[in-house]
Amino acid sequence: MSVTIDLKMLGFALVIIAVVILIIYLVLLVRKLIVTMTKVNTLLDDVQVVTDVVSDRTKEVDGMIDEVSGTVSELVAAVKEKKNVVAATSSVIKAVISVKKAIEKEDEK
Repeated sequence: MSVTIDLKMLGFALVIIAVVILIIYLVLLVRKLIVTMTKVNTLLDDVQVVTDVVSDRTKEVDGMIDEVSGTVSELVAAVKEKKNVVAATSSVIKAVISVKKAIEKEDEK
């Protein structure tokens, strides 16, 4: 009994074996992909929680910064006003001293 295999039949058998190996490989790849996607979903849920916490804290800090900015602006305005008041007071005192000196000079004559 003799069996003959021609090249066409051998090529067809190799293609079928390759397709079966490819299907097995794809099934294993999909299994790993499912596990990976499950882990990614868990990770994204954790990231969402952290992001919510950070977002809330950022809103709180933003409110604090607004308050501090307003306070600093008011403080700067008060300091500028004090400088103006001090400058005006200084000018008035200098004027009074000048008038006093002028009166003293007239009294000396």
